[in-house]
Amino acid sequence: MRQHDDGSHDGSVDLLISGCEVSLWLGEQFHSDLHRVFPKLKIVTLSANKLLGELGQSFPIPQVNFPFHAGSYDLRQTPCLLISHSGGTFATLACSNLLKSFTQHIFCVTSEWDTQVAASIRKGLGGAKKHVHVASYVFTTHVGLRPAEPCTVSVVATHQVLTQLLL
Repeated sequence: MRQHDDGSHDGSVDLLISGCEVSLWLGEQFHSDLHRVFPKLKIVTLSANKLLGELGQSFPIPQVNFPFHAGSYDLRQTPCLLISHSGGTFATLACSNLLKSFTQHIFCVTSEWDTQVAASIRKGLGGAKKHVHVASYVFTTHVGLRPAEPCTVSVVATHQVLTQLLL
């Protein structure tokens, strides 16, 4: 925020939001709300599958008719928010590992503290994060573990957590 105010911002992404299916939709809604409050922030919301296809392969797979490619955004030290209520969605879980090569600032919203994506993010805590309590990188809905990304109470719970983060 200071860099935006004093004009020294380098154009890098201020926040990357990613997920799949309904979690991606919730991320897009959060992006919209966050942008309304902080219009100067450069927020990018991308499908976890697109991130994997472009950044997670030794031979990138460009997405036809989408402006995202390996050189689109500078993701170095970008805070990332991964949304997966089940915590086991393949692409989002894979992104939790992939993004560690770009940044140490990876957060997630998931159903419980011990889901796979939460464990992946806690496992990546090292060096600079040791002074921060690990629970601060994992936001939970406490709605319970789900084997998929259902459009039920989990959507409302995830939206509630994102709203609390915004506030």
